[in-house]
Amino acid sequence: MTTMSPASSDPGAIALVRPRAGLCLDFANTRSWRGRATPQEDLGDFEQLIAWSVAAGAIDGASGKALAVWGRDHPARSAAIFGEALQLRETIYRLFDRGPEGLPRDDDFNRLNRALAAAPARMTLRSAADGFAWGVARLKPTATSVLAAVLWSAADLLIDPRRRRVRACANDQCRWVFLDDSKSGNRRWCAMSSCGNRAKARRHYHRHRER
Repeated sequence: MTTMSPASSDPGAIALVRPRAGLCLDFANTRSWRGRATPQEDLGDFEQLIAWSVAAGAIDGASGKALAVWGRDHPARSAAIFGEALQLRETIYRLFDRGPEGLPRDDDFNRLNRALAAAPARMTLRSAADGFAWGVARLKPTATSVLAAVLWSAADLLIDPRRRRVRACANDQCRWVFLDDSKSGNRRWCAMSSCGNRAKARRHYHRHRER
C-alpha cells in the first residue's frame, strides 16, 4: 500500500487534527442498529469516510479535500484503505462495548496499539480558526493517518477515568456507545428523544394491553 502523501508537492504542509473524548465513540456509531439482523451502515466508501472526518472535526478541510481527490484518482487503493478503516472502527467499538468494568480483549487492545504506532505523532499545537489543534505532517492516504484523531481519542478515553462512564444503549436493537455525562451516572439510552422514548412507548403499550 502506498504511503505517498496526497500533498507531496508541499512537504511543509501541516494538517490540523483534533481528538476529543467522544470522537472515537462517534466513529464507532457510524454503524447503527447493531442489534438488528441488518445493521445500518452510514459510511459507504472512502470519500464518505473523508467527508465524515471533516464534518466531525477529525481532520481539516484542506486535508480532506486533498485526500478525497487522491481517493478518486486511486479507487482500488482507497477502497482497501476504507476496508481497513472499518476494521479499526469495529475494534474501537468492541473496546468500549464491554461495560464499565469490562477489560478490552487482548487482540483488540494490541490492534489499537499497532494502529497508534502507525499513526502520525502529535508533536506541536497550532492555532486554528476557533481554537487550537494538533499539527502533524500532511496526512497520508492510509487508514491510520486518516483516523489519527479517532485513534488518539480512543487511547485517551481508555486511560481516562471517564472510561467507566461509557455505556452501550439499553435498546438491544440500537447498541450505540456513548459517554454518560449525567450527574447520576445511570443514563441508559443513547438519546431519550429516540431510544428512550421508544422504550417508554413500548412500556405504555404493554401496560395497557395487560389491563
